[in-house]
Amino acid sequence: MPRKAAIDEELEEIRKSLNFMSEEVSKVAKQQAMLMELMDEVKQLKNLVKEKDKKIDGLERRIDDLEQYTRMEDLIISGLETTHRTYARAMTGGKDGVDAPVEELQTLETASHKIL
Repeated sequence: MPRKAAIDEELEEIRKSLNFMSEEVSKVAKQQAMLMELMDEVKQLKNLVKEKDKKIDGLERRIDDLEQYTRMEDLIISGLETTHRTYARAMTGGKDGVDAPVEELQTLETASHKIL
């Protein structure tokens, strides 16, 4: 009988070990399921980011096109010499520009008309 008691003890230890391992395996399986869900969520978020990046690229291209379109009719004139009234002369000369040289009374608009 002592041998049967030893076998029973060993069997009991094996059962406890199997129960413990079974619990650990179920914990690992739960964690694995959670990880799989998280990986799916990450994939969805990556796809969403890619879509948003594409949309941003498209909008940036549209902005560039609109900015270029608004500049199409701009006219840049360089080398135009104009003389503007000094602050002191404008303050002392009044609105009509008395004592101001003709060059100072000439506006940018009239100077550009002379060129065109």
